[in-house]
Amino acid sequence: MVLLSLLIACDVEVRGRVVEPGGAPVVGARLDTESGCDAVTAADGTFMVHCPRAVYHFRVEHPTHVGASLDVDASATLPPAPVEATLRPLPSDPGLYLEPDYTALPSVPFLRKVDKSEQRFCLGDVPSLPTAPAEATFYDVHATDWRIYPLDADGCALKLTQAPGSRFWSPEGAPVAPTMHDDLGAGRFRDRFTLVPGRYVAVPWLDGFFVPDDPKADSWLAWGFEVG
Repeated sequence: MVLLSLLIACDVEVRGRVVEPGGAPVVGARLDTESGCDAVTAADGTFMVHCPRAVYHFRVEHPTHVGASLDVDASATLPPAPVEATLRPLPSDPGLYLEPDYTALPSVPFLRKVDKSEQRFCLGDVPSLPTAPAEATFYDVHATDWRIYPLDADGCALKLTQAPGSRFWSPEGAPVAPTMHDDLGAGRFRDRFTLVPGRYVAVPWLDGFFVPDDPKADSWLAWGFEVG
């Protein structure tokens, strides 16, 4: 009985590795649990840690990869078999991506229509847009500073009007303000928005103005999506 109690009380070795989908090792990935049985992967992607016998739910995270979870049953007398977690690299191409699947937002044409006393900025001919949840989180990779605007029934997102006798245009409506903004470093950001159903565009922005593809043209490169 004493020997059995000692065996149950002993720590058990948990080992495994963290790799990318193609099998390349992920160096420096952290495996964390609420109990403090934590580990960091070595140069070959492997890890080893001694933990009290229990069932563990590891959070596997790396700053350049999409996080994952790993469940390990280390409650038996013998050590569990080596485990493996696969982390997908975060997007690296410039643009906006919708979490948690990191779907790339498509570029859409955004056109300026100018009347005598009104300018409108409207979505061009786009067959379909990706769907975002009402609590939408965007992953920004080296994208120009941008603002999100809702599209109206005519597919237009912003109206500028000119007061009689004035040469200045004043905007009507405001962009959707983010509820969270995280600077992840190296030109990467994470922004969260609370959105109502409808269609939206994220428009490049600089010093209070849209940034055109061609300064001599009336078109912009924007990103489009919709909330169901």
